[in-house]
Amino acid sequence: MKKRLASSVCALTLLSAASAFASTLSPFQIPFVADGWQASGNATFIAKEGFPNGILQVTSASEQGFVALKNQHFGNGTIEFDIKPVGEEMPGIRFHQKDGDTADMLYIRVGPDCPASQDCLQYVPILQGRVLWDVYPQYEASAPFHENQWNHIRLVISGKRMNVYVNGRTKPSLRVVHLEGEASTGTIAFEGTAYYANLVLAPGVTDGLDPSAPADPAANNHRYLIDWQATDPVSMAATNHLNVSDMPPAASHWKPVTADYGGLINLSRQHAPIPRQAPAQVIWLRTTVQSDRDQVRHVAIGWLREIWVFANGRLVFSGENRYNLKGGRKPPDGRLSLENDGFDLPLHQGANKIVVAIDDNTSDMRGRYGWGFIMRMDKAAFAVERRHRLSSGN
Repeated sequence: MKKRLASSVCALTLLSAASAFASTLSPFQIPFVADGWQASGNATFIAKEGFPNGILQVTSASEQGFVALKNQHFGNGTIEFDIKPVGEEMPGIRFHQKDGDTADMLYIRVGPDCPASQDCLQYVPILQGRVLWDVYPQYEASAPFHENQWNHIRLVISGKRMNVYVNGRTKPSLRVVHLEGEASTGTIAFEGTAYYANLVLAPGVTDGLDPSAPADPAANNHRYLIDWQATDPVSMAATNHLNVSDMPPAASHWKPVTADYGGLINLSRQHAPIPRQAPAQVIWLRTTVQSDRDQVRHVAIGWLREIWVFANGRLVFSGENRYNLKGGRKPPDGRLSLENDGFDLPLHQGANKIVVAIDDNTSDMRGRYGWGFIMRMDKAAFAVERRHRLSSGN
């Protein structure tokens, strides 16, 4: 009888919370009780003195399952919770989650060097089932976490922006100026080996955080190469001697690729992971660079994981950025960044055909994470003033 009564009280509490979610901006607590959560990993709900709303214990490793709040759709507002990580796992919270393959996420890596480590706290989008921890090094930060203790995290989400506060600090440990997930609302979920408690939601409470992202630095900036067409992934038995002659014929189906914020050609957004044992997959892309004279432009390039660049039929650059291969990581630490590398791009006057081949499912990183590239020339290949005069007919 007592068990049935306790279950009924928990269910009523959760129902009241759900009602509050839809009707008020006041903060309210979400209890950690089994009836209110859907577990795709290993989860235990613990009743313990001092924790009136229970404790969630997750024992599944990160990316091996999650525990999602049922029937909730959180968009803008504040999320607060306490977390006590277990071991050296990377636990965290998902938000704006539509399903297991679509969400935004905040990871933490608590360790003895965490207050100084630049990857202690990290924002990542989850797209097409890919966890893009390796695509956005600008969203990693140190944070004042305590090892083997409870830590308090506060997320303030407003439109495209998010600020993350740790252990009561008034200054954000992490600022995200452009959330990259596919959804602006969705449920909340936890993953990774840790204890979670004291979950409080305050929909609509954003501390006045501007919901708009800063202007896209690549928009109308002719130094960035952003206008590409791409093939579907092509299976290849080997890529050791890949050449422009391996490119699909011109009559093949080519489709435009829209660059992400910052000029990123984010192939992860279109293509789901493949099985580890599958043959290598390569996507071919092409663009045309107009040059007002014969010249050589230096190009900064960031990519994941193997890339080949051809200009007018000639290989001008190739490289690997392989995280789990000894000596294979490009700075910064195997992430995608314009710091990865650079090359000289020879251009003749007129139209120059640029072709890229790129593979992400290398043997060390078989298709689960980031796939894409970004290119930026040191100067535009065509004088912008002259281009404007030509387009206006002057």
